[in-house]
Amino acid sequence: FADKDHLTNWSDTVFSVTGILTQLQNVADRTILLGEVRGDLVQLTDNASANLRELANFSVSDDNEYNQPSDYYSVINNCNYYIANVDTAMRSNRGDYVFMKEYIAVKSIRAWTYLQLVLNYGSVPFVTEPILTKDASEASYPSYDLAQVCQYFIEDLSGLPETYETQYPSPANYYFFPVDIVRGDLYLWLGSTMGKEGGKSYFEKAAQEY
Repeated sequence: FADKDHLTNWSDTVFSVTGILTQLQNVADRTILLGEVRGDLVQLTDNASANLRELANFSVSDDNEYNQPSDYYSVINNCNYYIANVDTAMRSNRGDYVFMKEYIAVKSIRAWTYLQLVLNYGSVPFVTEPILTKDASEASYPSYDLAQVCQYFIEDLSGLPETYETQYPSPANYYFFPVDIVRGDLYLWLGSTMGKEGGKSYFEKAAQEY
């Protein structure tokens, strides 16, 4: 839909969020494996695959099935497109912003996805505009490390209208990320880059968000 009028009506907007969540499933299971298989209290059995053994040994090869940064960027690019094009100014006849909850949810998903990406790869190409052409896909983008990613998205997720922030899933908004938890993670990881004393104020902010 990149060359057409899009994200200006209810069905387009909601279905687009559902599509982003579908893509998010590609990295959700992997996130658990990348965190837990490398943990001190986990030991692989003889039945573990070669790919899992590489994860556990911190020696992931280029062709490992879990080494797919393109899956993260697929989510990120669709989030970028959504954020750039959704009509956040549209109001209902009651004066409520029609798409603000979805907009905030997508911003949170993008922040969380970038955080997982940089935690796994250390430094990542950083782009916040949708890539829609071959030339754009081959362009050079700045590399952001963990601290830079956290700082950017702490700012990006600040100042959002709290009325439209979804704190926890419910039957009415089952697909929304809890924004405060994402902000808490960003503060926590930013503090971790600054040492115990340097990060103290960020740890406190993380606790407040949690």
